[in-house]
Amino acid sequence: MTDTDTQLEKSDLILGYMPLSDSLPLLVADTQGYFEAEGLNVELQQEVSWANIRDKVLVGHLDGAQMLAPMLLATHLGLGGLKKAMMTPFAFGLNGNAFTISRSLGKQLDANSPEYVLAGDAVAAGKALKQVIKTRRSCGDQPLVFATVYPYSIHNLLLRDWLAASGVDPDQDVTLVVLPPSQMVDHLSLSHIDGFCAGAPWNSVAIQKNVGECLLTGPDLWRSAPDKVLGLTQEWANAHPNTTLALVRALDKATVWLDENRNAAGTLLAETIHVPLAAALPALVGEFVYRPGEAEQQQPDMLVFHRSFANYPWQEHGGWFLKQMQRWGWVSSALDCEEVVNQCFRTDLYHQALQLPALPDGTQLSLGHSEEWQLEGVVMAPTAFTYRH
Repeated sequence: MTDTDTQLEKSDLILGYMPLSDSLPLLVADTQGYFEAEGLNVELQQEVSWANIRDKVLVGHLDGAQMLAPMLLATHLGLGGLKKAMMTPFAFGLNGNAFTISRSLGKQLDANSPEYVLAGDAVAAGKALKQVIKTRRSCGDQPLVFATVYPYSIHNLLLRDWLAASGVDPDQDVTLVVLPPSQMVDHLSLSHIDGFCAGAPWNSVAIQKNVGECLLTGPDLWRSAPDKVLGLTQEWANAHPNTTLALVRALDKATVWLDENRNAAGTLLAETIHVPLAAALPALVGEFVYRPGEAEQQQPDMLVFHRSFANYPWQEHGGWFLKQMQRWGWVSSALDCEEVVNQCFRTDLYHQALQLPALPDGTQLSLGHSEEWQLEGVVMAPTAFTYRH
């Protein structure tokens, strides 16, 4: 292979991110010199909303960005905005989200199932919430208002799936709204919303400010949920193939570092997005407090950055997102989901960048493992949904 074959097409890049714990692969790749080691001079740009990131990537103000995986698919299909072919060669990790509710809603749920928070039990919580909604309706109260970060997000899709499995119609029984993650706590404290599903550290911020309590963490719902990815337009990736591979290599090194340096990562995150260190650490170190004043609960998989093939752009994850979009009538039932996922989730580039052999033909990610399992000698985390039986 010649130098020309590996020469970077572009070395000065601007990448966007949101003030969230799972932006850390970008922050670490920058501060630990992994971008520089790949010949990249990267400027990181913090954005205020997911729509802002999407639009800036589409017009080229950003070369790429931390993106919600379902948002990438939606943009590829032209949902909720302009249509442009998108792709990802790298996932930022697994989990990181939680469903946090107001203290007043917590008291209402307590009356129906006092043990729900301590257990983090998605089935019990769903039953309690359904009863509260029924009681409120009989009293003539307004529907509960829950916020998610973007319509096409794991937050919205997973919340809707859990609500529906609990006998709650997400379009009729509650009101779902969209807010930027960093504004969730303020809206909760002002009683504009009754709960929110968002990424760390904002759930811990709400709990430590005593304005909210966690009903369920992400792993309490889906043991290994996908979320953010490196989002690029196909046009940009095709024009910069070597640069794309260099980005994957730098981010891969960053995620390895993150799984081994959680406390240092917490300090970096707190300084970068201006939250207390005490709020940045819980999801990172796996010691999560559900309710103000209560003891920490062990949640070692609250944020998985590298292990268990966490960075592999699993096409099965993309397929689940698209099937959910079909379920809610957002895309045609005739859509060829497999074709779309093949275009957007570029496992081939992941393998090429890291010089890893492709997984054996026929390898698929089952979403039904309730216990740890093995894949090519790698210990994989459970993948099952906890509220489905």
